[in-house]
Amino acid sequence: MCCQWTFFYYFCVLFRNNCFMTINEACIKVLTELGGKAPLKLICLKVQEIVVFKGATPYNSICTELITHPKNFRRSEGQKGWWELTSYQEEVYELKKQVVELSETNRQLVAIPKEAEFIDKFLKEVMNVYKYERKKADPIRIIMRTLGHEEAAEVLDAWIDEKEDELKKALDKLSKLTIAPINVQGDYVVDKHVGNEVNGVASGATGINVSKEKE
Repeated sequence: MCCQWTFFYYFCVLFRNNCFMTINEACIKVLTELGGKAPLKLICLKVQEIVVFKGATPYNSICTELITHPKNFRRSEGQKGWWELTSYQEEVYELKKQVVELSETNRQLVAIPKEAEFIDKFLKEVMNVYKYERKKADPIRIIMRTLGHEEAAEVLDAWIDEKEDELKKALDKLSKLTIAPINVQGDYVVDKHVGNEVNGVASGATGINVSKEKE
């Protein structure tokens, strides 16, 4: 008996909601359920499932409702026979705006140099600036080691002390961490082609070939 009364209660609620729901409310409900926009024929079919029309022209009644309430409904731009909630385009605009903002943020993040790339370029500049006075770069290698960049410090160790074999090994070791090879210029000649030798000194692991140029 209890189950019968419960079923009757929910039937009455459903009947009341459908019977007393206006065409406007039904159109909003249908469009919301369809994702904000839909073809007119589908809107009419769905609305007729909700609202009981007394007249013989429910299609015309629904069209009139859509046309006379621009605050709630409007024709979909570029889609003939489609209607949408007026708020739909506003939501789409906000979503597009967020996508653009996220894209710009992503572009800025991508543009930020990676740490390994920065170290690579930094060592290049140090070697070029102090190419004739290497000992003056000693404080820099101390700073690099203090900051935990041991591989970069080892490159400067070998470069400052002019130890060719150790420099080659240090560059090879650093290449496993960096994105681009160090392009040492000035009193060091660099060949970027992997496997080629310059004056008999090659760094095959990095593709950087380094040898001391005669002054």
